Amino acid sequence: MEMEIVGYNSRIKITQVLPCVSDDVTGDTKIRRDKLLRTSWLYDPFGDNLTYGVEFNVNKGFSWEFFMYAKTAEKVEELGDALLMNLQEKYKGLDGKVSVYPLYSKYLEINRRLHEIIIPQHPPIRYQFLRKIINYYKTPQRKIDANIFILWKRDDLHIQPDPLSYMLRIFISLNPNQNCSINFGKQESSINAVLRYFISDMSIPPYIKAEIKSLSPINWIDLLTCNVFPKRSDYGLGPGQNFPREVMPKFIRSNEIDFDIPHEMPLLNPPILENRNSINLPISKNDPNFIYIGKKMKDGVLSTDLGLIEIDGLTTHLNIFGKTGTGKSTLIKMILNDLHNKRPDVGLLILNLAKPYLEDDYPMAHVYKFPSEKFRVPYIIPFDRAMISIKETSNVFAACLGLKHMGPGIFSETFQICYSKIKRFPKEVKAFFSCVDECMKAKAWEPEFKQHIRTAFKRRISEMFYRPDLEATLNLLEGESSDIPEWFIKWKEGETVLLDLTKCLEDEQHLIGMLILNMIEILISIDKEKTNKLKYLIAMDEAHRILGKSNDKHPESPEFIMKNRTNAHFSRNFNEWRAKGIGIITADQHPHLLLEVAIDSARNKILFQLGYPSNQIFTGNMREREMLLTLWERYALVITNAERYLMKTADDII
Repeated sequence: MEMEIVGYNSRIKITQVLPCVSDDVTGDTKIRRDKLLRTSWLYDPFGDNLTYGVEFNVNKGFSWEFFMYAKTAEKVEELGDALLMNLQEKYKGLDGKVSVYPLYSKYLEINRRLHEIIIPQHPPIRYQFLRKIINYYKTPQRKIDANIFILWKRDDLHIQPDPLSYMLRIFISLNPNQNCSINFGKQESSINAVLRYFISDMSIPPYIKAEIKSLSPINWIDLLTCNVFPKRSDYGLGPGQNFPREVMPKFIRSNEIDFDIPHEMPLLNPPILENRNSINLPISKNDPNFIYIGKKMKDGVLSTDLGLIEIDGLTTHLNIFGKTGTGKSTLIKMILNDLHNKRPDVGLLILNLAKPYLEDDYPMAHVYKFPSEKFRVPYIIPFDRAMISIKETSNVFAACLGLKHMGPGIFSETFQICYSKIKRFPKEVKAFFSCVDECMKAKAWEPEFKQHIRTAFKRRISEMFYRPDLEATLNLLEGESSDIPEWFIKWKEGETVLLDLTKCLEDEQHLIGMLILNMIEILISIDKEKTNKLKYLIAMDEAHRILGKSNDKHPESPEFIMKNRTNAHFSRNFNEWRAKGIGIITADQHPHLLLEVAIDSARNKILFQLGYPSNQIFTGNMREREMLLTLWERYALVITNAERYLMKTADDII
């Protein structure tokens, strides 16, 4: 036997909203009243005297739902969708979900106690009832759960109704919290205490008091079908006849009760970007020239507008910054996998500095791990432009070893001596450093000065090169045809390559990373056709391990010299890479630790939640800095040359 459906409820569950209250303290009564009316959800948006309801659930959590009733599912869904859109227009940052439920007559026979709170109408001061609900939710060791129902309808009973006056009824159902043990004898006392709290400060002295009325269970049917207000037709009244005073319900105006959205409302407060600038092009997420990264937000609500990155625009580089767990690494994975699918001709080079088993995210990648026979990064690349290789490599060694003034010159001179004599460089990096010492020994310097310089070089070199694994990685390859490592050849041919440096010490990561980037600078030539197309992409997370600032601020310290030289070396290189079709994705948890070149060279930035002081680097606006401190997981601020918007990143379906 089918159960009888007596109608349908449309439920709009509010999931997020920004505070919307009238903080005006002006003495102008009319201005204040108008502001209270604008911020109140006690209103009739459709103007056809419908009955509206809200339900506040105060139990383990807090929820706020609007509800409406209609005979058909189609009608009630239409009302729910329209009401949500109207609420979103009225309240910035509001979002919710509309659901439609059938009301079965059998399930409306609810055997739970129901009370009505009857408050005096037209109070001299504004009632604070919503604050009471919120404060009750925040009560420590709360023993009684509460369901509060508030229903209202614009006045259509008077012959000349007040357009700002609403019939209002408040119902409450109280039940002991299952997690709190209350002696059966004390349950009634606890429930009565909660009821008394809700009517406190709601009377109009000296004679008109707020009341609590116990209702019959049958009133649940009327409540959920929104049939709680009398109609003129119930009494057979004509147009000019007065409604009986003894059955006239209570009335209230929007400015007489606090039905707004206070700052303490226990719902999510969405991030809002004040200086938003968004361009919405008719481009789908499957467009082969763009990478889909997520959906844009507008006024704190997710829109259908797509966040997109132009693939060839990556030659102007991309920063992705955010705390652990905010979605940074997942977004990098999605970008690289989508790029591989749409432009398989682009070589992808992934430098793994921190995450074990990162290769699981990139099944298409050729993986080379340090230390291993196949993972090689020659300390210098012998090729037909030897002087360029000598100059760049000398700068890299001086930077990585923290050798100031004389470092690049000594290394360069040694390289030139070796190359001029036998047209090749020492196979082993250790042999090269022996040549460096011999070169300094042959200098006509003052003995004391010479000893000082030689000692400084030896100390720096021994501090860095004490592991055989590092030396083996940097030694030159055998044979003229294999001067260039296998991984570099594959990457240059458009393959995806992952270099795993997780077993390196941080100083070793810095040296190897610098040599890798130096090799790219030397061996990738400028695109003479000037197509501005992306040909190669480099991605590195935890980039501070290669491009980090010095912790030692003393200008003569080796670390300070090393990081300063690194910054100077790559400032020129990164800016020139666009002409070579090279893009770089630089990611980190703490961008304030990065060298200026790592941030300033990128025109595109995606900023997840950032801590202090990283949140201050990208904006001078205090509200935006605070927003970056509290962004939700997977939400990010996107800044490009043309756009500035908030987004929620795409789902990871890879």
